[in-house]
Amino acid sequence: MGEVIALLRVMPDGMIEDDDLQQMIDDIKAIIKAPVKLGRVEVKDIAFGLRGLNVTVSVPDEEGGLDPVVETISSVTNVDSVEIIDVGRI
Repeated sequence: MGEVIALLRVMPDGMIEDDDLQQMIDDIKAIIKAPVKLGRVEVKDIAFGLRGLNVTVSVPDEEGGLDPVVETISSVTNVDSVEIIDVGRI
């Protein structure tokens, strides 16, 4: 079986300070466990000072898709929503 790679857009629950955004990044890095592989985490300017995160993850094809990853990241403090932006197969 192959792997599924996905780009997720993680939006905070409003405009947050740099320290809180960094804490969100650290929490996401800590909560993602094997067999999921965390790729890049980038801060993305959205509009009018609102910033989100672009998170790249890789999941084995047989693991049941991306829903568990989305639910896990949604549980992080200050996260309002997680949206799957792009999906591909390796």
